[in-house]
Amino acid sequence: MYRGFNVKGIKFDDGKSLYDLGKTQSLEHNAAIAQELNSFILGNGKIDGTKMQSNWFPTIEADIFLSHSRKDLNLAITLAGWLKKKFGLNTFIDSSVWGYSNDLLKQIDNDYCKIGNNLYSYDSRNFSTSHVHMMLASALTMMIDQAETLFFLNTPQSLSSDDVKQKTVSPWIYFELTTSRFIRKPIPDRRIQNVITEAYTMIKKAELNIEDTVAFSDFITLGAAELIAWSHSIGTKGIKTLDKLYELHPLN
Repeated sequence: MYRGFNVKGIKFDDGKSLYDLGKTQSLEHNAAIAQELNSFILGNGKIDGTKMQSNWFPTIEADIFLSHSRKDLNLAITLAGWLKKKFGLNTFIDSSVWGYSNDLLKQIDNDYCKIGNNLYSYDSRNFSTSHVHMMLASALTMMIDQAETLFFLNTPQSLSSDDVKQKTVSPWIYFELTTSRFIRKPIPDRRIQNVITEAYTMIKKAELNIEDTVAFSDFITLGAAELIAWSHSIGTKGIKTLDKLYELHPLN
């Protein structure tokens, strides 16, 4: 993950067609993930954790990792469709995993943790849940690391604010934003010369920067106006369109 962006205050006039485009992309990712589920369970009460971790995203290559609240799923899918239509960029929607992790847990619990009608062993279920969630967290970390850019869809559903801090009730949003702070941030090969130039310019300016305390303080905010300006500034599609986004919104 090279850069992170805080996307907020967006809506789309042609939402239906963009949703359909994003949904097609999401369904492809879902199918790739679902195909592997049954192969993780060995049939003897054990989970093949190594296989699960290495194959959770078997055929997915994404330019953008999109973190969002499950209540904003339709908006996330529409945004993914817009990014595909305008820039030819592939977006991984993190909720593609959540539903299938729940399906996997339900299957394991019904097969190995059930002790009666609608009754489950507390210890067995804690054991299965903790293992699946840890493997899921590892897989999400790999996906964040693999994608070049992380977009966080910032809405009242994903974050709530008090006078001091922004908070989330989603453990996965918390995990993804926290992971983005510590994960490696390699410079894409095509960007190296640009980054050297930007760094030299920053040194010459010698401006004071004040760091925020929120978990994604190094994310640059993108609203509707910024996204439209980005879309009007490019004449091609593909991964290089992200370069224009970086140029329009350089790091301070």
